[in-house]
This record gives sequence, structure tokens and C-alpha cells, in this order.
Amino acid sequence: MTEKIGPIFLAKGISKTNALTYFYACFICIGILAGMNFVQGYILTVVLDIPMNGQGTVTGNLAFLQEIIAILLIGPFGILCDRIGRKPVFVIGTLLISVGLAIYPYATNLTELFIFRSIFAIGAACLSCVLAIVVGDYPAEQSRGKFVSVHSILNAFGVLGFAIVLGRLPSILESNGYAAIDAAKITMLVAAIIGLISAFIFYKGLKGGVPEDAEENRESKPGTKELISVGLKSIVNPKIALAYAATFLARADVSINGLFISQWAITSGYAMGLTPSESIGKVVPVIVATNLISMFWAYLFGVIIDRIDRVIAMVIAMGMGLVAYGLVFFVDSPLNYANLPIFILISCSAIGTVIATASLIGQEAPLRQRGTVIGFSSFFGAIGILVATSVGGRLFDLSPNGPFLLIASINGFLFIASIIISIKSSNGMSEKRNLSE
Repeated sequence: MTEKIGPIFLAKGISKTNALTYFYACFICIGILAGMNFVQGYILTVVLDIPMNGQGTVTGNLAFLQEIIAILLIGPFGILCDRIGRKPVFVIGTLLISVGLAIYPYATNLTELFIFRSIFAIGAACLSCVLAIVVGDYPAEQSRGKFVSVHSILNAFGVLGFAIVLGRLPSILESNGYAAIDAAKITMLVAAIIGLISAFIFYKGLKGGVPEDAEENRESKPGTKELISVGLKSIVNPKIALAYAATFLARADVSINGLFISQWAITSGYAMGLTPSESIGKVVPVIVATNLISMFWAYLFGVIIDRIDRVIAMVIAMGMGLVAYGLVFFVDSPLNYANLPIFILISCSAIGTVIATASLIGQEAPLRQRGTVIGFSSFFGAIGILVATSVGGRLFDLSPNGPFLLIASINGFLFIASIIISIKSSNGMSEKRNLSE
């Protein structure tokens, strides 16, 4: 007999405690991972005293390093999950990010900072992998959509929660007499302690052992050679090619938003005479508002997508992105709340791109090769992050709105491509109808 939480049925052998612990993990883990990017600029300023005109490049290089580590290790961590079970990998990943957070503000130079970030990055790769695996393990098939929805909502609330805590804590500490560097150390230590407590909760609450079908699943998974072969052949389908390009964009713009909005707040705040902690505190309402409203848009856009052609949905998403990121040209600072509507539009555009891309590739990928095609699209997503972090960081040092205008240009290119593919697709359908008549 399977258990259930409200309307959500759980897979056989999964208890309510297992599922509730996983939901807690969705909130905590993604929040901590996003929190690192949120406080990055504060650490660079008060701990290492990196000049403002060089912080964009350093921020981009740190994120670039983390993504390279993720690309190299997510596959091996997936195998490890099948060999020793999900729970140990969960615990190991949480412990690693906790250690990385705790020692991060003790770096005395950039070399040490990159080493400490590598420790955090290994844990982040570990958690990213196991979170994605467990979301497929725990729900019964008839409740998979509901379970994934709860997973996504808790991810978003985790980002909001840690943005508020890590964003407000430094200024609170400084106002109580702590030096800026001590406030940075305490803030990161608080996050690390939350991680350590969470590791214990995961150890006690998650299901142990290896799933019974793990070996069968591992044997049925395509190898890298097959993945690349099928993925490349699928590009002949213009809609899948569009989805690959949009996956590149989706991962790039999420990275740009996560890395450079808070960094921009610190840079512009410095020009206004604000301390880094004050700047971070002032940008928190922007992060909260944009994420909350984008969650409502995510639901609404999902309903819209189910009623229209998926390529038309891409046209809408790319058009929104072109307008949203293009308007950043007129933004002077994220700390100017008059610009809030633009950042809300950016957030809605980013999540709309993710949803439209997933819907299109899910529709167009052949059923027997869907997993392979979707897996290959992750390569484009990884490249998108690498470009966003490396090129975006250097553009930021030239002008804070540079990375956002880069995303605007990519949106513009894909907007035109989406329209062309939509027109050709419509013409093809018309020709088929004429032939049948």
C-alpha cells in the first residue's frame, strides 16, 4: 500500500517522512546554493577588497569554475547514487557545501578563494545531481506532476528565504557593532550551520538503500557516444534545434540574473556611498518581488502553453526576453525601485523561457529517444552557463548592464528564428491539408 501526502501519492516503499524530508531539502539546498551567488559581491568587497571594476570578472570566473566542476562530476555522482544510495550522496553533498561556506570568508587571496569555492562546487554538483534523481524516485506515477510542482515552488521559496536571511544579516550585524569582515564570517557561518543541521535531518529522514531497479536503469541508460549521436541527428528537426538554442539561453539568463543583479547592487551602492551590506539589504525587496511574481507567471504561462502551439509559446517567451533585457539599457541601478517593473519582467521572461523550452522539446523529441534528446540539451545548457559566466563577467566590468544586453541580443536572434520556424511549420501543415483534400 502506497502512502500519500494530501493529494500526492508516493511511490511504493516511500514514507511520508521520506517525502517531507525531501521537500525540506528542496527548500534548504537550492536556497543555500543560490545564496552563495547572492553574497558573492559582499565577500569580494569586504574580505578581499577587490576593486569594483574587477569584481565582474572574478565573479564570472568563480561561477565558471563551479560549472566546470559540475559538468565533470554530475555524471559520476549519478552513478554513485545508484551504487551506494541517494541518502549518503545527499549527506556528503550537504557537508561539503557547509565546509565551503564556513571557510569561504577566511580566504586571504584569490587563489584561496578559488580553492574554497571548489570545495563548495563539489558539494553543489553532488546536491544538484541527487535532487534531480530523487524527484523521480519518490512520487507515484499519477502524482508525478504535483510532486514536481511542489519541488519547484519550494526551490523558489528557498531562494527567497536565503536571499532575505543572507541579505539582511550582514547589515544587522554591522548595525550592532560588528566589523564588516566579521559580519561576513558570521553570515557564512550561519549558512554553514544550517547546512550541518540539514545533513543530520537528511540522514535521519531520507530513504536509505539503493532502489531495486537502479541496476536495470543504469544498464538501460545511453552512453555518451549514443547520447551525442542521437542528439546531433535530432538537430535536423528545426523545432528541436530551436529548443537546444533556447536551453542555452535559459541556463545563461538564469546565471546572469543570479550572479549580476546583487553584484550590480553593490557596485551602484558604492557610488551612492552605501556599504556593501546596505546595498545587499536594499536589493532584497527586488529579489523577493521578482521571484514571487514570476511564480504566478510560471503557472499562468503553463496554462497558456497547453492551449497554443509550442513554437508560438517560444515566440512569446523570446519576445518577452528581448523587451525585458533590452530595457536594462535604461536602468541606472537595481537599487532604484522605479526600475522594479523591468526586473519583474526579466524574472518572468527567464522562467517563461525555461517552461517554453521544456514544453517544446518534450513535445518534439521522439518518445523512445526523449531522455537522450533532453539529456543532450543539457550540454547546450552547460555551454550557456559557461558563456554567461565568462563573457558576462567581463562585460559587467565594462558596464553593469552589459551581461543583460548580451541576453537581450540572444533573445532577439531566437525571437526571429522562432517566427521563421512557426511560419514554415504553419505552411507545412497547410500543404498537408491541401494534399489530403
